[in-house]
Amino acid sequence: MSEVVGRGTVLAGRYRVLAPVVSDLEGASAWQATDQILDRPVRVRILEHGAVAPALDAARRAALVTDSRLVRVLDVGTHEGYGYVVSEQLVGPSLAQLAAAAPLTAEQARAIVGEAASALEVARRRGVHHLALRPSVLHVSPDGRVLLGGLALDAALLGDSGGDARSTTRADAVGLVRLLYAALTGLWPADPRAPQTPGGETLPPAPVVDGSPVAPADLVPGVPNDLDTLCVVTLGPNDDGPHSPGELVRELEPWGEIRASVDPAPVGGAAVTAQFPPTGEAAPGGGVPEPDEGDEQDTAPVVVQRQSVRTAFQQQDPPGANRPGTPPPAIPARAGSLGATPVEPATVPTGPPAPEPPVAATATLPPTAPAPAPAPAPTPPPPAPEPPVLPTVIRRPVAQSTGSGAPPSVPPAVPPAAAPPPAPTSAFDFGDVIGAEQATRARRPTRLRFDPTALVLIIVVIVVIVGVVLAFKALFSSTGSSGSPNTAASQSTSAPAGSAAPTEAAPAASEPAAPVGGAPVIASATTIDPSDSDGEHQEDVAKAFDSDPSTFWYTQTYKRDDFAGFKNGVGYAITLTAKTTVTTVTLHSNSTGGNVEIRATDAANPTTGPVLASGPFGPDAVFTLNPATETQSLVLWITQLPTAPDGGFRLELTEIALS
Repeated sequence: MSEVVGRGTVLAGRYRVLAPVVSDLEGASAWQATDQILDRPVRVRILEHGAVAPALDAARRAALVTDSRLVRVLDVGTHEGYGYVVSEQLVGPSLAQLAAAAPLTAEQARAIVGEAASALEVARRRGVHHLALRPSVLHVSPDGRVLLGGLALDAALLGDSGGDARSTTRADAVGLVRLLYAALTGLWPADPRAPQTPGGETLPPAPVVDGSPVAPADLVPGVPNDLDTLCVVTLGPNDDGPHSPGELVRELEPWGEIRASVDPAPVGGAAVTAQFPPTGEAAPGGGVPEPDEGDEQDTAPVVVQRQSVRTAFQQQDPPGANRPGTPPPAIPARAGSLGATPVEPATVPTGPPAPEPPVAATATLPPTAPAPAPAPAPTPPPPAPEPPVLPTVIRRPVAQSTGSGAPPSVPPAVPPAAAPPPAPTSAFDFGDVIGAEQATRARRPTRLRFDPTALVLIIVVIVVIVGVVLAFKALFSSTGSSGSPNTAASQSTSAPAGSAAPTEAAPAASEPAAPVGGAPVIASATTIDPSDSDGEHQEDVAKAFDSDPSTFWYTQTYKRDDFAGFKNGVGYAITLTAKTTVTTVTLHSNSTGGNVEIRATDAANPTTGPVLASGPFGPDAVFTLNPATETQSLVLWITQLPTAPDGGFRLELTEIALS
């Protein structure tokens, strides 16, 4: 711990140091402090020894990345020879503390690591990497937010520059998978490059078999197959798994909400917490009953909802009673000499008197059936006649009815003694009257209706004739006009001033010498970024050949013309509509300087093939291909960035012209 900085020290006349906190990096101490100007708590890290200057520069670069899940860097400076970094205060337990208590549930582990991966993907797009991921830098705040600290700073203090863009991106992706492994198992799969966390921030090491950590599913039951496979493949001996935080996000999503008190995973299976009780009805004492196999079958409302109407009536009502939801009994209250039978729609009430209870007559049901149904079940005759169920009666064909009756409130339509005419005949006669009247009305407008078929045919014939006439006129006029130049040429040849004829014929002779395939026309374009499969501003590639000088495609802005060491170049691949001979390429841009190489290749192999032309950018830079090349694709490979109007290093390509 530094002897210069201690309790009560004021840094930069603003930050008062209060108390030390645990730091897991050698050469740096952490303190709780307060910002005396804004009156807010902050965290101060004192860089005592090690790569202090690179660490301060890394902290300044991390301050340019804005994301709510990354701990903000508020100030960077030096105090009496010691460097310091002021950041917002870390609140909530770290992943090391959570996993040390008990492994997290798969859902919470997926959500926490997924949020951390999303934050690092934002930083990666700004060219900043963490490179020192470990459980002590990942915290869960009381309001359920993920906070990731030490971006770029920790790795720089340890002297880890990370290498090229591909290796640094892969290192962060593997570090995130290690955090996922630790969250699922409570064990840390040691990485030789990562710092060892001392004291209470340490997790037990994960067991290793054949140089790789044991699969999480073999250590903790209930780990999903996708998370188990992700850990095994990424932490295995091969270079498999996600190669960037963005790819890991796509592997993990979707995930749910992060709870402030993260659920531990019990040894026997999935976690159950008081915040999310199991579903079920409350017991009479106010508790939640344990679920069993018979809960769904023994619940009365479920049984009622699945009963048919007929079954419910048989269970609830005695024979002969009026059933709820059915029409009144079809049998009169007093016995008549003629007997009463149910009346059906569109039927004539007929039938001789019968002393026994009447039923709806069908060919398949016995006379004693009290309630016809699709599956008849004979029962003993009840003491009182039981009315038929209305839905069953409606489904019977009218033609099979041999007799019918009327309710007491409905008078019989005809005397019972009348002859029983067939019901279909009565319905047919009534329909004939209505049908005859409708047919008469339908025939009246038919006689007066105009048939447009003949008129349409006449119009079509006229249009065809007019088209043929116009076609012949155009054909003969073109023939006549093509002959007049020949006549004029012959006349000019016979004239004394014969020198005029070769002069006019010279342009005509030079016209057939056009490039192979016609003039080059750009069909599409794409960008090439060796460090990012998404390219650079892929959404604006079409603005470089839209014939609008006010729009342009542009690269990322860098602090140096060599892409700040992140990559060796950026490409712009052009695809033509057809294979064409290209002689010159004209690049209009808002930038000057830099260097571009033009090759006849495609986006899959941007640096393959000879360089046909190269040079700096300018407002109107013309590049002549040597030799002229017949191709369908070109690649503009930018090896050095030009200077943009704002002083940065960026290419703004307004228009591309090919000839």
